[in-house]
Amino acid sequence: MSKFDEQDFDEKRLARRQKRKKSQITAFVILAVVILLLAGVAVFCVYSIRNLLGISGSPQEAAEAASEASSEEVVIETPDTIEPEAQEMSEEDILSEVVDGCVAELSIEDKVAGLFVVTPEQLTGVATAVKAGSGTQDALSKYAVGGVAYFAKNIKDEGQISEMLDATETMSKYPIFTFVSDEGKKGAVTTNITIDGITDVTDTDTASSSATALGLALSSYGFNMNLAPSIDLSDAGLYGSDADKAGELVTAFSSGIKDSGVDVCVNSFPLKTDTSAGLTAVDKSKDDLSNGEYKLFSALIDKGIPSAVMMSNASFEKAVGDNTPASLSSAMIEDELRNGLGFDGVIITGPLNEASITEYYTSADAAVNAIKAGADMIYLPENFEEAYNGVLEAVNNGSIDESRLDESLKRIYRIKYANKAVEIKESN
Repeated sequence: MSKFDEQDFDEKRLARRQKRKKSQITAFVILAVVILLLAGVAVFCVYSIRNLLGISGSPQEAAEAASEASSEEVVIETPDTIEPEAQEMSEEDILSEVVDGCVAELSIEDKVAGLFVVTPEQLTGVATAVKAGSGTQDALSKYAVGGVAYFAKNIKDEGQISEMLDATETMSKYPIFTFVSDEGKKGAVTTNITIDGITDVTDTDTASSSATALGLALSSYGFNMNLAPSIDLSDAGLYGSDADKAGELVTAFSSGIKDSGVDVCVNSFPLKTDTSAGLTAVDKSKDDLSNGEYKLFSALIDKGIPSAVMMSNASFEKAVGDNTPASLSSAMIEDELRNGLGFDGVIITGPLNEASITEYYTSADAAVNAIKAGADMIYLPENFEEAYNGVLEAVNNGSIDESRLDESLKRIYRIKYANKAVEIKESN
């Protein structure tokens, strides 16, 4: 963990406990002093009254009387009243404390950069990146992006991609997502790397076994987020056109990926279609989606499988009355995915360098609109620096509140720090 290692976290907990114990001891000392003072006053009063009334008796007898009265009226509580030792923190509590602490210490610039996923070429300016060197280091020092997405051209062999990803993670100031889009035989990684155990997906068993083999390989190379499975209910889709059967296959595949140590980002909501040629309108009603694609998303979300969901860049006016591309539409992001299907993970835009976006929005406008609509991460803007500066300016001028950034960053860092919370819990 970049700034919040286990030792530092445990020291803070120990300091809090010691401070609490010190306060308790101080309270008991003060109470004892007060009682002694009261007893002294009582002795003086009793002795004075007896002298005034002419009642004989020594100061010692008066002190004994005062002591008896004091013992009847004042009870010094036993150490049972000490506040019990704080219960051991749960993984959820640990994760929340780590995430909140990390986000609180980020600068505005790092907060904005942390919402972006870019290619290594967008980050460094080179034509094709196959190595993370000084250019990557300089770029990550300036722009602490939340993730980097890799494609077939970035992958030559197992050793090369493993070295590149390891170097990138080491150079990043904060934990970073390393994205790939791979569903097995049709995936980018297997174009250049042979992975044993991948077969055609025909049933839940083959979906699970292929996903497990794929996930283990991706994890070993250093990828931690897979843009798969694709939600395409058609005969051309990898899982077929039957919603019920496809739901079973998608669930088996996604579980295999996640159980292998790679987070799942379902692609795309509400469905995957080609949006590279320009504005794409999908003629499906809310009922059509509810009886089809939403079944697949619900199956995954109900089981808590996807860490993230990528939005489509198509528009769905017939379903939500809004012809804005889903990536920039609050109706699709908030009303349908968040509130309708109950997804509380990270929501990522579709590629904002596609014609469906670039023909109608500048890079800055697209990024700002996506954040305002409820998206957590901006995926592949056409012009990264323009998009970054656009969001930064929107925050600085109050168009986007800083708390809105924090909301997304906390979702993002809950994924990035999840394993660290488990390690801290197990070590205590």
